[in-house]
Amino acid sequence: MFKINQYLLLLLATFFVILAHGQTDTLISEVQPADFHPSSPVIDSNSNVVVIRDSGTAEMLGKFYGWRIKQTRYRRVLIRNKNGFDATKIEISFAPEFNGTGRLSTLFAYTCNLIDGKVVQTPVDTSEIFTEETNGGRIKEKFSFPNIREGSIIEYQYTLYSNNIYEFRPWDFQGNYPHLKSTFRMSFPETFNYVATTQGFLPVSRRDEARDTVYGVGNYTIKTKSFNIWWEMDDVPAFKEEPYISAPGNYVAGLRFQLSEYTDLQTRKRIKVFNTWDEVNKNFYKSKSFGGIMTTSSHWLRKEMRTIVDDTVNAMDKAKAVYAYVRDHFANMGRAIIADEDQSLKDIFKSHKGSVAEINLLLTAMLREEGLAADAIIMSTRDNGKIIPSYPVMENFNYVVVRLKLGDETYFLDAAEPRMGFGHLPVECYNGYARVVSEKPDSVYMDTDSLSEFKFSTLMLTNNDHGDSLTGPYMAQEGYYGSKGIRDEIAAKDEKTYFEAERKSYPFAVQLTDRGVDSLKRYDLPVTVHYSLGFPIGDEDRIYFNPMMGEGIKENLFSAAERHYPIEMPFKVDELFVMRMEIPKGYEIEEMPKPARVLLGDGDGSYEYLFQADDASVQFRSRLVLKRTFFLADAYQPLRTFFAAVMKKQGEVIVFKKKK
Repeated sequence: MFKINQYLLLLLATFFVILAHGQTDTLISEVQPADFHPSSPVIDSNSNVVVIRDSGTAEMLGKFYGWRIKQTRYRRVLIRNKNGFDATKIEISFAPEFNGTGRLSTLFAYTCNLIDGKVVQTPVDTSEIFTEETNGGRIKEKFSFPNIREGSIIEYQYTLYSNNIYEFRPWDFQGNYPHLKSTFRMSFPETFNYVATTQGFLPVSRRDEARDTVYGVGNYTIKTKSFNIWWEMDDVPAFKEEPYISAPGNYVAGLRFQLSEYTDLQTRKRIKVFNTWDEVNKNFYKSKSFGGIMTTSSHWLRKEMRTIVDDTVNAMDKAKAVYAYVRDHFANMGRAIIADEDQSLKDIFKSHKGSVAEINLLLTAMLREEGLAADAIIMSTRDNGKIIPSYPVMENFNYVVVRLKLGDETYFLDAAEPRMGFGHLPVECYNGYARVVSEKPDSVYMDTDSLSEFKFSTLMLTNNDHGDSLTGPYMAQEGYYGSKGIRDEIAAKDEKTYFEAERKSYPFAVQLTDRGVDSLKRYDLPVTVHYSLGFPIGDEDRIYFNPMMGEGIKENLFSAAERHYPIEMPFKVDELFVMRMEIPKGYEIEEMPKPARVLLGDGDGSYEYLFQADDASVQFRSRLVLKRTFFLADAYQPLRTFFAAVMKKQGEVIVFKKKK
């Protein structure tokens, strides 16, 4: 990311260090008959696979050519039935520099079966191990285990070597299958320091030890303390993803590591690295690939700006014109947190393409060129996990947007997202704590409770002249993110395809005519979808008619009996649907759903389901309101009860009976 000397980078390697220097760590014991019939509270009838043991170790080795990282992993896995056979297909990815371009010589793998009370091993045939080169020059080794049957145990171990300090992998104690024991062990010299954070809700045990050790690195001999740390978890349940989780990685039990400080072996000075937010801001702001882009001011840029916006317009019009120009003229080439080190501001501008960081840093520079108060924001999107406000973990950052201040108002901008309106961000950007990179460092909190999606739709149905059909106008003004979804769908296909999908979404056959979408290209505004709807009445004695007409909740995502993790909705909701319909000609009302008002908690949400009817017509109103986006797991049952009541009402029908 930034220019860091080799000794600084050495610290990162400590994230994968094992018990070192003469102390052995025995990971493997022979498979016993009892291993084929484990007992644990985390095993149930749905457990197709059980991880008996998952152990990771790492060791920082001092060599004459520098530091080398040795990483070892061992797994013992029980395949309980044929639904778990996919777990016997293994892929290992590694860099070839220190591991060779062929098969890993450090790999061993066996299938174990219990036959007549004895454990019989079948090794993986080396001729059945295949390697391929992947993008970036890495090697992928793939193999499957032989002689697999229901009840088999597979075990394998491999060791990887690397001096590439960017290959730091977090350790997860939890996964798709229950783990009976999961351990991670590391060791590092006092020369380095790091922050290790645990995540998830399950308790993890930790044990620390320090002892005197001598390291030989290049021309240096270092006598220092060696710190050894053990983490361990027993009976870890399988992680089961639940609806409305922003990022499962936030809740999987595991370890994450961050470089903190190191001792420069040449100067003997202690160097701090990314261990405070001010330090993070300084590194980003002074980086040629970040601050160097957004603070650039030059004659060529001023000249280009005059072709984009007139110098005499007010600040808001300038900002909107510059934003629209960048959004509509630059192709997004993918996510990145900094610009390519070979790219200058002029390179980005002339190419009309760039990463998310490059496009939004360009926007920041152009707004600043117009004298506007613009800064870049570094953040983590919802799918990437949350940023910890108390300590910077650099791998958490994966996205860049722009903060613009005009007077007392603040606007957030993302010109890398096509069809995104001024002052709006993709919903995935609303993920809590984020940092403003500026001359004066700052932070912002991107709160999902600040987003409200209001959808208002109406339908007016009348009998046609022949009395055999109901027809009438439908209109829906979408919320902003609903509008964005419609814009993206039409941009990817066309309006005809969109309306065909709309027609098929109704619970019975309908015709749509006079179709249109207003404000489709006016990205700052919500869209309005409108068309004329028609459908035949038929000639049945009774008509069972659901007044929701396909509106409302399509699937109850809160049907599970229990919940383990918080509920994180992307925005607050206010959905209002109003319908007025004439009673089908020749029919009368036999049965009507009862009106209802349902409340969620202490004002957290509500639902109204109301009717008015006379001999000629029915008026119906449905309104769902959710006033907050985050609920702890212990608030799940009231939420589940609320949505069950809503869906029950939305499934009820009006019964029309043919007149005698």
